[in-house]
Amino acid sequence: MRILATSIAFLAACSPIPAEEQSSDHAQERQDSSYATQAAAPAPDYAKLTRAERLEGEGYARREASAPLPANAREIGQAWFDRLEAAHALLGAGYDGKGPDGAITQIDVGMTQSDFARWARDNGWNVPKHIAWGVAPAMNLPAVSDSAKPGIRFWPASSARTGAQNEALIYGKVELRDGCFWATHGDGEADKLAFFHGEIGLDRDEEGFYILKDRVGGQTLARLGEPMNWGGPPSAYIAPETAKALHEACGDAPVLVVGSPESRERFATIYPHVRDQEAPPPPPTD
Repeated sequence: MRILATSIAFLAACSPIPAEEQSSDHAQERQDSSYATQAAAPAPDYAKLTRAERLEGEGYARREASAPLPANAREIGQAWFDRLEAAHALLGAGYDGKGPDGAITQIDVGMTQSDFARWARDNGWNVPKHIAWGVAPAMNLPAVSDSAKPGIRFWPASSARTGAQNEALIYGKVELRDGCFWATHGDGEADKLAFFHGEIGLDRDEEGFYILKDRVGGQTLARLGEPMNWGGPPSAYIAPETAKALHEACGDAPVLVVGSPESRERFATIYPHVRDQEAPPPPPTD
């Protein structure tokens, strides 16, 4: 963890103020702009924030199979697999038997129940009953709040919903510098362009700090600049037009998918035992 040399430097890094009031020599930053920089931030009161009620909306739903497999089940399942994959809305599929040579018997869809029903109806498709279907919960918050929009150049998040992910615990940080989001693994320099899952949104809290929000439940996950964790290595669909717009706004640095980051302090608030973990003793020597 980096400790800044003076209290003045710390306040400058933590303050979510326009970039022209701060200085930086990072190669990707543009000078004389009104975009925001937040390279570090104190942790808010996560004990209080985690008690906040979740936003309620159209939730996760599952419809079990209610018909036997037809003779052409393999062809039907493949057709739906291809349709959803083309729409970047296929989150997962399960097969009859031991592998993908069998018929598809379950599909997880990256749409809400109402959106999926509308999409099928608009295309004139009957949803087969021999397949079990899972649909995603609604996102109840916008990708970027009105209060956060003026401070950023571009919001780098997927246009698709998130499916199954790797779950290794990765730590790193995400900073906002001159309106762009920069990330790294570990404690090194945040020199890659951050990219988020579609369920992550941006807002500003009551103290003015830029924060990451869960767009489904509404929880505050982190202030930008805090030490963070995320599961991974994460993956995300990045549309070609999104990649183009990101690089036009923030330069040609490589992209690092950070997925759904969470403040390390928030994680420790929810799971307090992790604060007291000690390294195991060294093995005995002969």
